[in-house]
Parts: sequence; structure tokens; C-alpha cells
Amino acid sequence: MSAIAYYVLCTILSLMVLGGISMMSRVKTAAAGNTLSAVAMLGGIILTLIYNAILPVWSVYVFLLIGAIIGLIMAQRVKMIEMPQMVALLNGIGGAASALVGVLSLASIGIDPDNHSVDLYPTFSRATGMLALTVGMITLVGSLIAAGKLHRVLPQRPVIWPNHAMLTSLLLLLTVGFVVLGSISIEGSPLFWAIAGGFLFSALFGLFFAIRVGGADMPITISLLNSLSGVAGAIAGMAIGDILLVAVGGIVGASGLLLTQIMCKAMNRKLMSILMASGAKPTPATASPTPQQTAAAPDAAALVTATARQKVEKTAGSVLREAKRVIIVPGYGMALAQAQHQVRQLA
Repeated sequence: MSAIAYYVLCTILSLMVLGGISMMSRVKTAAAGNTLSAVAMLGGIILTLIYNAILPVWSVYVFLLIGAIIGLIMAQRVKMIEMPQMVALLNGIGGAASALVGVLSLASIGIDPDNHSVDLYPTFSRATGMLALTVGMITLVGSLIAAGKLHRVLPQRPVIWPNHAMLTSLLLLLTVGFVVLGSISIEGSPLFWAIAGGFLFSALFGLFFAIRVGGADMPITISLLNSLSGVAGAIAGMAIGDILLVAVGGIVGASGLLLTQIMCKAMNRKLMSILMASGAKPTPATASPTPQQTAAAPDAAALVTATARQKVEKTAGSVLREAKRVIIVPGYGMALAQAQHQVRQLA
């Protein structure tokens, strides 16, 4: 296949992915948009096999079959109410794939696969390889933490450790430092330690970054991690010179970031307050109440509760009486009742 034909087909497939994402923003065309994006992804796999002349490599088809079987099993078994966990897990798998591509690209620095000559841009190749590794590891670990919190394997409350913010910043600086070290290191021991350090500290940063987000804010965090998985994929594409991976990764990264902003606006939340777990602090030690305070506490609590209940009832009642039209938006109950298809018909 000629390079021109390859670039034209890459452009068409990228536009198909972009169109599929656009169609998924509307209920009536969401299913068709998802199918269009899936077809574009399959076309990208086939195009990559043809362009790189690896169609005769039978081991590729073995792993493609294994991945397809796992995907079908997960699609059949995962419930609708478990879909956020599923999305988080898929984000993590994408991050792991990008990290692996980054490591493999770093291992082959210095050789051009076309003519086995010295790489003309070794610094760029090393920098993008290190970035793919670190961003991919942050996405992987952060997504696993998010999935664990949503699935109640991990505590859903924000987990704040002593000096959490300082340690998170330190881990980020160490990650950046090892990326720089890997970018300027030649093959051998320095590059190996740069890869090991970037792997370790980026994974720890992903842990510290995601563990302090509460379960209620996890959908926004997952959307951000979805964006990071696209960014990691685009960087991995730069590392190996795959223009299609760069384009699709960039589309996923941009759309994920836009979705994150939309979700923050809809929930009236700021992204930094979610990521920094504002208001969630370690519980301080308190002094024991005096007997007088203990005796007065029930009466005070009852008074506050009664007052608050009266205010809520008055507000809710007045709002309902003055309402001209009432729209009931299905959420968790719709997912629990598996009623998404009926809701789609109403739309």
C-alpha cells in the first residue's frame, strides 16, 4: 500500500470516529454512532496490519481472538449499573497498552524499522516514549482505583493521607524528572533506570491522585481518565510514528476533556476541587463533651432537625404548587430496572 493511500484512509477513519462521537451526543443516533466508531476501529486494525505488512503473522490473530472473546464475555455479564466501573477498567487497559508501547519504543530507540538506519530524532523518540509510559501508568492506576471505589472494593469516601498534597506534588515532580532523564539518556543503564523510575513514580502518582476522590465524584474523574487514555494513545502514536493512533488518540483526549467540563458544569462542581478533595480532610481529634453539653445535645439536635424539616417541606411544597411542567429524569432507577430501551423509545 502506498503512503498516500494510507494517509487518505487514516483521514477517513479519523473522520468516522469523530462522526461517531458526535452522533453519540444524541439519543436517537447514539447506537448508530457507537457502531460507526467500532467499525472505524476495526478498519484501523486491518489497515495497520496491511500497511505494516504483518498480515502473515499468525500470532496477531491469536491475541485478537482472545481480546474479542474477553470483550464479548464482559459485554454479556456487566450490568448497566456497573457500566461506570466498566468504562474505568477500559480506560485503564488503554493506559496500560500505551505504557507498553512506550516501553517497546524505548527498547528499539536508534533503529528505523524501514531501513535499519540510525533514528534521525532520538531525543523526540525517547521523550514521547517516556511520556507514553508515564501518562499510561497514571491512567492505568487511577482507573483501577476509580473502578475499585465504584465497585465498593475500595472505600468510597475520599482517602486523605498525612501530607497528601505535598507527596502528590513530589511524585509529579519525580515523574517529570525521570521523563527528562529518559529523554536525554543513551541506551544502557541510565535509560533503564529512567524507565524504572518513570514507571514507579507515575504509578504512585496515579494512586495518590485517584484515592482522594470520593465515590460520588468518580464519574467526573473517570471522564478525565478517559481523556488521559486518549492523550496517552496519541503520545504512543508519536513514539512509534503511527499517524492514525495520533489522530484517534487526540480525538478521544479532546472529547473526554470536553465531557469532563460538561459534567462539572452540570454538577456545579469545579474540577480542581474534586481532584484536590476540597473539604475532605483527616478527622481531627476532639475533646470529650461535658455532662451539661451531653444533656443539652438531644434537645438542640431535635430543635435543629425539626426546623430544617419545616424549611424543606415548605420549600418543596411551594415549588411543586407553583410548577407548570414537571420533568422526571430517570437515573439510577432506570439503570436498575433495565429501562433504558423504553426511555430511548420515548425520546
